[in-house]
Order: sequence, then C-alpha cells, then structure tokens
Amino acid sequence: MIHERDIAAVAVHALTEGGHVGAKCVLTGPQVLSRAEQVQTIGEAIGRLVTFERVPVQVARRQMLADGRPPALVAALLASAESRPVSNVITSTVEEITGVPARTFRSWAEEHADEFR
Repeated sequence: MIHERDIAAVAVHALTEGGHVGAKCVLTGPQVLSRAEQVQTIGEAIGRLVTFERVPVQVARRQMLADGRPPALVAALLASAESRPVSNVITSTVEEITGVPARTFRSWAEEHADEFR
C-alpha cells in the first residue's frame, strides 16, 4: 500500500528535479498488510470493530453488476483479484527521492476515517 500523498510528493520531485527522466520507480509504503489487517486498521481509526470477510466470486460478481458496474469492468476486477500474486515487496524509494519516509497505512486510515464513518 502507498499513501496518495507519497505518490504526489515523488511526482513533484520527478517533475521539478533533474535525474528522473526515464527512471522507473517502484513505490510502496513501509509495510505489507493483508486485507484483514487493513480492515482492522480502518476499524481502529474509526473506533469500531470491523472484520474482513472473503466473498465468493459469484456473489461479488452479482453484487457489482447489481450496483451498476459495467460487465467488462467486473470481469477485469475479478480476474485481477484472483490472479494477483502475493507480494512482500517494500521499497525505500519514497524516502530516497523525497527525503521523508513513506507514510503508513495507519496514517492513511486515520486521515480518511471520516470517509468510513
């Protein structure tokens, strides 16, 4: 996970400083969290107990289509969710470029808590 403000900060440096032309940067936050850990962290940020539940693909498909998402988008989202490899990659790229460590998922959840209430 990467905080959107970290992406923006890297972009500012890349666009305003020399030495970034053609660079391919892998940006990550400072930790890898499972979906359940992300949900737990959001729950802590909003002061409520929330839990992560896996949803069967057919149920997810039905719900997304019922919500009005285009069938092609639903198919793409579900295909990517099923085939996404597990990643434990953590980079220091944000800090190397900006001079400031990447923000945590907890800080993101706390900043966005009102959106989950």
